[in-house]
Amino acid sequence: MKLKTFLVQLCEHCGLSEDDLEIDLKENDQGVIVNLNVPEEDSGIFIGHHGDSIDSIQRILRIVFQEEYENKRLILNINNYREKREDRLKDLTYSVANKVLDTGSKHVFDSFLPAHERYIIHSTLSEESEFKDLESVSEGIGRNRKLIIRLKD
Repeated sequence: MKLKTFLVQLCEHCGLSEDDLEIDLKENDQGVIVNLNVPEEDSGIFIGHHGDSIDSIQRILRIVFQEEYENKRLILNINNYREKREDRLKDLTYSVANKVLDTGSKHVFDSFLPAHERYIIHSTLSEESEFKDLESVSEGIGRNRKLIIRLKD
């Protein structure tokens, strides 16, 4: 079974028709990017709360197609969610970092953030010279892992 066929069948099981979908696969030496566009009113079922569903579907795709894309990274993007989420995380990083600089108090992110989202925050913070006095650290294990932005010692 091909990846596109798998996605079409998955979407059909969720009540969509093939005519409702736009699937674009971009493959290069490092990986495969799967862009899936669904009607906006149906996107929530595929993206989930804070991206839980999109991450789960991506994980399933990696498992099912691991032989076909053996040494390649597979990334699923639905309705440009990944770009929108990255922009929101960068905005959040700026807001939190400025608050920490103003108050001197550390900020602990309440919700669990997957590794790729923590990386976006770490990178955004480290790339901005205005935040040179701040650091971001992750503490804990698994779903209890929390990201903290604080003043450097």
